[in-house]
Amino acid sequence: MGLFEILKGEQPGIITSLLHYRNVGQYGEYLTEYALTHDNIAGDLVVLKNVYVPTGSKTTEIDMLMIHEKGIFVIESKNYSGWIFGDCNQLNWTQSFPNGEKHKFYNPIKQNRTHIKALAEYLGKPVSEFMSYIVFSERCTLKKIPPDTSDVIIVRRPHMLNRLRSQLNGMPVKYTHDEIVAMRDKLTNLTNKSTAEKKQHIENIKTKCPFCGSDLVKRNGKYGAFWGCSAYPKCKFTRPIDK
Repeated sequence: MGLFEILKGEQPGIITSLLHYRNVGQYGEYLTEYALTHDNIAGDLVVLKNVYVPTGSKTTEIDMLMIHEKGIFVIESKNYSGWIFGDCNQLNWTQSFPNGEKHKFYNPIKQNRTHIKALAEYLGKPVSEFMSYIVFSERCTLKKIPPDTSDVIIVRRPHMLNRLRSQLNGMPVKYTHDEIVAMRDKLTNLTNKSTAEKKQHIENIKTKCPFCGSDLVKRNGKYGAFWGCSAYPKCKFTRPIDK
């Protein structure tokens, strides 16, 4: 059963809350959170969102985290439309539209790998205990992307639940209830950040290259202004300027 089928029959207040999110990104993250909760996944689990994990003197933000009795699932939500192209080793992936407009965005596999490394260090667990899920919007088409691997799943949101359930069915139980609670308690304080701390995290994202750490500078291209790494051509990271 897909998420939109699950939403059928819900009280109008649920739908209203969905339609009044401040931006598409928040709306997409709410849909992902809703899919993971409300008894949609069997087993002992907890779900945390917007987890600011320390890495050096900065933090890296995990969109959604599911600590399940069978594993730890780190979920990166991408609420893009258009056609999506990319491979495992590329620094940037491409979002393309029928009118020829294109935008680059940082490889989400590399992005979530950074999240998992920081989380593994914080929890004192090996990286092998973590699973990376890259969840794209139902509004996009995944035209050319890497196939699923043992530790990375790339999926559109309407198919996320079925893919996750299928994977969990083949996995043994790894954590006790007490271990799940202990991890939840250790991570909960990372979700309770002050407005100032969140603002600083956002500023770091806006001004620093997520790949090499160099400053980002505003550049102009065929389709207008964009953020580019100041270390170019050694680093070719680019990001659209939010409008």
